[in-house]
Amino acid sequence: MQSLLLLPVVVPASSAARSTGPAEAVAEADPELPRVGGIDISTPVGKVWRLRGVGDLDGDETDDILWQHQNGQVHYWPMLNGQRVDGLDIYTPVGQGWILRGVGDVDGDGTDDIVWQYKNGQVHYWPIRDGKRQGGIDISTPVGKDWALRGVGDVDGDGTDDIVWQHKTGQVHYWPMQDGKRVDGIDIATPVGAEWRLRGVGDVDGDSTDDIVWQHQNGQVHYWPMQDGKRVDGIDIATPVGKEWTLRGVGDVDGDGTDDIVWQHQKGQVHYWPMEFGQR
Repeated sequence: MQSLLLLPVVVPASSAARSTGPAEAVAEADPELPRVGGIDISTPVGKVWRLRGVGDLDGDETDDILWQHQNGQVHYWPMLNGQRVDGLDIYTPVGQGWILRGVGDVDGDGTDDIVWQYKNGQVHYWPIRDGKRQGGIDISTPVGKDWALRGVGDVDGDGTDDIVWQHKTGQVHYWPMQDGKRVDGIDIATPVGAEWRLRGVGDVDGDSTDDIVWQHQNGQVHYWPMQDGKRVDGIDIATPVGKEWTLRGVGDVDGDGTDDIVWQHQKGQVHYWPMEFGQR
């Protein structure tokens, strides 16, 4: 698509330090083992469910955890003080042609929406109110397979969540959103090397603008503080994490006003890092 501009030169991911140390000892999902600075949520979840995102779907100002079953059913855990308080289905199962890509308030009504992409590239969202779908609306026109929709968050600080993309060259790009519609397409920084994976978008440093969260192939978590849609730095978070843990999303699951980092262990255990000033 014409508005997603490519930069021809691929450069390394970040000027910030990249840890090369061993994976940290947070790796085992045995509930009897303590995790310093990290908290388990509920009990392990079976592989028939996939953790798809984190966002405030019921409008209570605490972000919830969004799942999808292998049969297509969307479901969420309402969260309170970092713990699950229920489990609720949203609408009816969705066909395999659609992929749930993220959660964020793209229409600016104060409740996060569910963002999808169809196999032909079409982006689409479900406006959500009180945890229920209020319809389904397309956003712009289909996007080519050379772009991957990586996350949803307010990277330009205007109060409405934006849609964050990454090109196969590594270029990060976002769509500023207004009333559920794309209003532009803007590159962020320069292309990022394949050794880094864009894992989520959320306000991990508590400055009211969502940041871009990465993970290096060695397990190191890292974020770009964002201001007015631009990267202003690159900062590591804690120490590298073992491959048995997958970073699934970013959101304020404990309700303290700063987004947390949500993980899932290969055994199914969900776990989060409470964040403060960009650090676990």
